[in-house]
Amino acid sequence: MIVTILVRNANFSDCREVAKIHKECLAKSFLATLGKKFLILLYKSLVEYKKGILLVAEDDGKIIGFVSATADTGGFYKYFLKKKFIEAGFLLLPKAINLNTLRKIFETLRYSKKNKINILLPKAELLSIAVKEDYQRKEVAQQLFKALTIEFYKNGINEFKIVVGDSLLNAKKFYKKMGCIKVEEFELHRGEISEIYIFKIK
Repeated sequence: MIVTILVRNANFSDCREVAKIHKECLAKSFLATLGKKFLILLYKSLVEYKKGILLVAEDDGKIIGFVSATADTGGFYKYFLKKKFIEAGFLLLPKAINLNTLRKIFETLRYSKKNKINILLPKAELLSIAVKEDYQRKEVAQQLFKALTIEFYKNGINEFKIVVGDSLLNAKKFYKKMGCIKVEEFELHRGEISEIYIFKIK
């Protein structure tokens, strides 16, 4: 059953619910392990960042899903570190004593510069997409994805990338269904293969 929803740009007050959905629906993602408060800060920063995109899907005024993206991933991480370093550092301090977590944070921040990636990739990137369990398999994710392509196109962007963990079979199936093309594999985190997909907006 297809659900007709409202997709709109998120504001600061939406970020708490977005973070909650991220933790619930993307529990296997590394960012989810950094805590809800960190996710709220991250998504608020994305709303602030002039090249950031955070869209939410609503059904009867209730947020049921979201998609986050940026026209320049490297630029967004630089902005986040410059503007939110102290606040983020305070939130991550309990996590920082875990060397594995600390390593993964640095790997995430620098991945776009890895020399193991052998092709030229677009700066624009779909960062995350998630839909509440009750609304899954109702084409909500498809509507969010299409809304994102429209948002990118309005800003003069005709292609973007998506990085997906090799073990995330449902996510890979979804992106392929939407017309994304796998172009590369690399180690985002040590010993963990990730795949890079490209979507070209027609």
